[in-house]
This record gives sequence, C-alpha cells and structure tokens, in this order.
Amino acid sequence: MTSETTPGQPPAPKLTFLGSATVVAVGMAIMNVGAYGFTLFAVHKLAPEQFSAVIALLGLLLIGNVVPLGLQASGARRIATHTGPGQAELADSLLKAGRRAALGLTAVCLVATPVLMWLLHIDSLIAVLLLAPTLGCLSIMGSQLGVLQGGQNWTELAALYTTVGVGRFFFGAGALVIHPTLTSAMIGVALGAAVPPLLGTFLLRGSTGGTTEQVKQVLREAVHGTHTLLAFFAIANVDVLLARSLLDGQHSGYYAAGVIVAKACLFLPQFVIVIVFPSLANAPGDTLRLRRAIQAVAALGVCCVLGALLLPDLVVTVAGGKENYAALGSYAWIFALAGSSYAVLQLVVYAAIAQQEKRAALVIWIGLAALVVAALIILGLDIATGMTAVKVLAAMTATCALALSAALAAGLHKQTADND
Repeated sequence: MTSETTPGQPPAPKLTFLGSATVVAVGMAIMNVGAYGFTLFAVHKLAPEQFSAVIALLGLLLIGNVVPLGLQASGARRIATHTGPGQAELADSLLKAGRRAALGLTAVCLVATPVLMWLLHIDSLIAVLLLAPTLGCLSIMGSQLGVLQGGQNWTELAALYTTVGVGRFFFGAGALVIHPTLTSAMIGVALGAAVPPLLGTFLLRGSTGGTTEQVKQVLREAVHGTHTLLAFFAIANVDVLLARSLLDGQHSGYYAAGVIVAKACLFLPQFVIVIVFPSLANAPGDTLRLRRAIQAVAALGVCCVLGALLLPDLVVTVAGGKENYAALGSYAWIFALAGSSYAVLQLVVYAAIAQQEKRAALVIWIGLAALVVAALIILGLDIATGMTAVKVLAAMTATCALALSAALAAGLHKQTADND
C-alpha cells in the first residue's frame, strides 16, 4: 500500500488524479443510491407508522456512524503521513482499534435498547437490538476505509463503498419482499452492513504487528476527531426523533417521507466537500475558497428547492407515492430547503475540522439544544398541530442549520483574521 512515486519523479498527470477521484466518486454514488433506494423501497412497502420507525432507527445509525467516520479520518491521516517501514503494523493497529470500537458500540447499544424502545415508541425488541451488530460492523468497516484511504488504494476503497450500497439495498429490500415489517427491514440492514467488513478483511489480509500502544493512540485521536461530526449528525437527525416523539403516528410518517427529500438534498452536494476539503486543510486561511464552495452548495440547494416547488407530484411519487403521501407535495420544498441548509452546514463543519476549530462542536451543541427546546414548546404544547406541526418543524430545522452555518463561518473568518 505504499506509493510508487520515487524522489525526483515528476508529478503524476492530472488525469491520474481525476481518474482516481472518478473511481471513488462512482463508488460513493453507488453507496448513496443503494441506501436511498432501500429507503424508497421501504416507504412503498411499509405502513407510514412502521416506516417512521425505520427512519428513526436509521437516524440513530447515522448518529452512531460518527465513530466509524472518526476512525476512518484518524486512520487515514496517520497512514498517509507515515514514512518508512512499519506500515503493516500501523494498519493492523487501526484495524484492531476498529474491532475494539465495534465491541464498545455494540455493548452501549444493547444496554440502551429498553430506553430506545420507550423513547421511539417501538414495540419490536429485535428491530432495536439489531442496531448493535449493525454499528459494530460499521465500526470495523470505518477502520478498513481509513487504511485504504491513507494508503491511496482508491480502487479498493471504491469497492468497499460500493458494497455498502449494494448490501443495504439487496438485503434490505429482499427482507421487505419476504416480509414487509419493521423487524424484517432491520434484519436486512444488519445483514447488508456485514458485507463490507468481510470484503475489507479480505483486501487487508496480511496487516499484522500492531502494538497495544498504537491502538490506544488511534482510539484517542479518533475520540477527538468524532466530536464535531457527532454534533453535526446529531442535529441533522434529531428532527426525525422529535417528529417520532411529538407527532402522532400518521403525521410522523408524513414527516419521515419528507425527510427522504431532505436527505437527498443533503447528500447531493457531497462531491463539493470531497473536492474542496484537501485545499481547505492545506490553506485554512483561504476564506475565498470556502465562500466559493458555499456558493456552489447553495446554488445546488436553490435548484433542489425550485425543483420541489415546480414538480411537487414527481417529488411525492419518488418520496412515498401519491396514495399514502399526497399531502407531501404542498410542503416538499420546505424539506428541500432544510436538506440544502444542512448541506451548507456540513461544508462549514468540515471547514472547521480542516482549520482545527475546536469551538465548532460547542456551537452546534448549543444550536441542537435550542432546536429541541423550541420543538418541545411549539409541538409539545400543541401550539402547532397536525400538518402545520410538520411544516413548522421542517422550517425550524432549516432556520437552525442556516444560523449555525453563519455563526461557524463567521468564527472561521475571525480566527483567520486573528492569526493574520
């Protein structure tokens, strides 16, 4: 997994870089399409209340996935900056750290199962229990992705991303075809999550020799790397949990269908973050580059909102179907706005990570607390009810995301000015 470039060798042509980027982009696209396809399949196969429960559990998986993302980021950085011999040992230490994190996450999920069932009003014990092995598999995969990314093994990295989407859709949709219930859906999700680690284990065979101290170093760095991402994914998914807790089954189902639109708008501009993040890390004071990136993400968001306004019937058909979610058309643009707002926030969050702005997580946690309190007051006290409550909650999330984006971007600019 070492680079073939030798000292004095001319830089690789741009086509090589673009080819590698294209391979990874295709793999990530298949991953997102597979995951999104499963969600669309589930919304058509399940009753609104059961689909709402699936979305809530998937939201918890997204929040818990910050640990694998932290492992991937810290592992990729450590391997990419490592010089000399010992790369196999370093890779092995990361893989061992992934297995330890998997055991820890699995134990936490098992202990929290009764609380999650009560909080989300889910009666299926098996469905909630399956969160534990699913997150365990994702943690192992995260460490494997870090090794492949740090070693610049782009084809293998893309293959692993591809299996994420293929596994989610094949096993998830297959389980729903056999038996369209919440429990079946989560069984399929868990089986799909087991596929990438199996492939990763095959691809990374031969990595040995990692020491206990190296494993501890990886875990310590991963803890710091996940904090800001945890805050972001928590606030990006808390609205689903609020809808499940504060709205009745029917309207929480409507909200869950709207979240499909929001997530599509959130994931659409991820390629901008992938492209711009290295330059933001190399030149953290380049606020012009950050502004241009924000403008690009915002422009895509405007297109999404206009599309939802001009083609509401198409949005309803894709998101849930006219039979069960006809009311979605009149407010789909609000969810498009919310998802696009979180896309802007995600970009600014990664810019904060690139600039090593440690206050970013605190700012996001404060925003999360404000959003929860506002929702408890407005929805919990029945100030807004029914479809009005659905629209208000979506509008509140968009407003919160944009406010946090402005606050974080202003903080980054101020820090750059202070450093100058």
